[in-house]
Amino acid sequence: MIEVRFLRKSGQLVAFTYEGHADFDEYGKDIVCAAVTAQCMMTYNGLDEVMKIRNVIDMNQDGGYLSVSIDSAAPDEKKDAQILMETLLLGIKAIELQHGNFIKLIEEEV
Repeated sequence: MIEVRFLRKSGQLVAFTYEGHADFDEYGKDIVCAAVTAQCMMTYNGLDEVMKIRNVIDMNQDGGYLSVSIDSAAPDEKKDAQILMETLLLGIKAIELQHGNFIKLIEEEV
């Protein structure tokens, strides 16, 4: 099962992490893993390459783990990043709605 965790601070999303494998299908054919990975990487690339928002990324090169934090970004950067972060959250919720046996979504206020 994939666990996707979103952290909020003062109401703003400041980090997301996904860990694990969905085991929906065999490696290379797992549409749940592919969907989560694609959405998370798209969000990271938008934050990093397009918006140039300071972030910290940690990932397993073999897959199964990605963590992105914008907690150290400037307040205006965090505010601007909410569009991408909230969109990612909506996308993960949609995947969970369709494939809830393979993904667990956690939202925390820190």
